[in-house]
Amino acid sequence: MISNVSPHPDLIVEYTDPVEGFKGWLVIDSLVHNLCAGGLRVQKGLTCNCVENLAATMTLKMRIAGIRADGAKSGIDYDPNSPGKAEALFRFIRAIKPYILDRYSMGPDMNTNMPELDAICARLGISSIKTAVASAQQYTQEEFNDRIALLSEPVGHATLGKLRAGAGLAASCLGTLDFLDLPAETASVTIQGFGGLATGAAYFLHQAGVNIIGIADQEKSLIGSVDTPLDIPFLLKHSQNGLLPKNASIGTYGESEDIYSVKCDVFIPAAIEEAVCMQIAGNIPVKAIACGANLAVIPEAQQTLHDRGIFLVPDMIAGCGGSISMEGLFAPESLPTPQEVLQHVHTKTRAIVKKTLSRSKLEDRLPRDIALQLCSEAILYPDTRPYGKP
Repeated sequence: MISNVSPHPDLIVEYTDPVEGFKGWLVIDSLVHNLCAGGLRVQKGLTCNCVENLAATMTLKMRIAGIRADGAKSGIDYDPNSPGKAEALFRFIRAIKPYILDRYSMGPDMNTNMPELDAICARLGISSIKTAVASAQQYTQEEFNDRIALLSEPVGHATLGKLRAGAGLAASCLGTLDFLDLPAETASVTIQGFGGLATGAAYFLHQAGVNIIGIADQEKSLIGSVDTPLDIPFLLKHSQNGLLPKNASIGTYGESEDIYSVKCDVFIPAAIEEAVCMQIAGNIPVKAIACGANLAVIPEAQQTLHDRGIFLVPDMIAGCGGSISMEGLFAPESLPTPQEVLQHVHTKTRAIVKKTLSRSKLEDRLPRDIALQLCSEAILYPDTRPYGKP
């Protein structure tokens, strides 16, 4: 048994595209277990250092969730709006195909989605972007296919696959409200972003009765109030490409930055890294922040938030719904239902949030420091199945 968190990635694969010359990277943070997992992103200006940091965060998500897998991340430095995106992804995924078959359970990330990644893998003769799970879990192909098919099952306005990460983010918010002793039906929440992660969180928070009073996308914000919360079903139905519709009848439109000025109980950054800088941390009028986006709060700002009495659920917890959903999907001995997978995400995430924030308050330490300590205390078991009984 091993108990540690590596300070450096165990494997970095750098790719140079032979057609357009862009760079890409696959970073496997640790090779302790038989499986590693993490998303693939398309981002202009992406760097190897960024991919390394994201892979390290994925490892922390695995550790704090008690999953016997390691973190990984991949991506290309490429304009996601370029007409050559699909072929650029095809060439990159072709280059890292051996890792996808053997160890790397790929997922969608910024500017990618599961259907487009699976379509590219199908062109390469790969049954699923998560095919490495089959051998790691010692499944037959039929058993794996039955499980992975659940990700395409409808849930609300989307599918289990599209909503699973958002379910974890919503659960982290609800766990924070529990910790603050605030009933969901009287609580107020704002969300930065309206892509897959944010819309998933909005859906589940609305289902729980939470008042979502502000949302911002990259172009604008839409602000309501506790008395007149935003019409989430309308916004989900009419949003496109991560953007809010422009014809909402409830709420007032403004600049994207206006979201930082809305007084609420929980603010959810669910879009970009470094969304909360020192200036914002010193002024944002909230009781807590649940970081759906990776690295959403700069390190220096975390102490400022702590000093102001604002509780921060770090990204390794609020953003681990995707990882925990895989446990909910693959750990049961029998085939689960989508609702059972989501309930697993809900229950486990809320428990981790309560444990972290309670210990942070008791010891007067940053929640991230508590979470990192919990990760470092995790016992690792090489050469075992990642999910369920070893």
